[in-house]
Amino acid sequence: MEIFTQEHLIAREKYGTTKQAELILENMDTRTPNDRMIKFIENMNYFFLATSSKDGRVNVNFKGTKSKSLIKFLDKNRLIFPDFDGNGILHSVGDIESNPHVGLLIIDFLNDIRIKINGKAKIIDDKNEIINYLDIFDSFNFSRLIEVQIEYIIPNCSANLSVVRNSILRY
Repeated sequence: MEIFTQEHLIAREKYGTTKQAELILENMDTRTPNDRMIKFIENMNYFFLATSSKDGRVNVNFKGTKSKSLIKFLDKNRLIFPDFDGNGILHSVGDIESNPHVGLLIIDFLNDIRIKINGKAKIIDDKNEIINYLDIFDSFNFSRLIEVQIEYIIPNCSANLSVVRNSILRY
């Protein structure tokens, strides 16, 4: 699957970043996370999930838990996380049902680290299937799981994260 569209390539040419992007993309495996990425992701207890309805209306939602971790890797190309009912609006679930393409942004503001993941998601809501995953999570207070088949994973530029961190610490 090709991640980048013709519009991405045109934008790189227009803004003079083609060589920079090619250098990064030629020297990095963007299909499979390395062990350091997996450890980092599995130790985070929050992230941002971007979804879109079939007609292109975009949503982004914060996903978090008080537990030690939220995302677990099933293998090098699949991850899973619990979906909590929250306010009951279910933007993410409704979007995934009509358009499985998702984006995850995992940010550690204290250490200036970001990882971006794009993939295809599916909802697991059958109680008999959910039982198979209960031993990998710290919390059981969820109604369904979301599994993501990774199509693209890359460390996201951490420029200016320390500015955000310093702003947060002032409050």
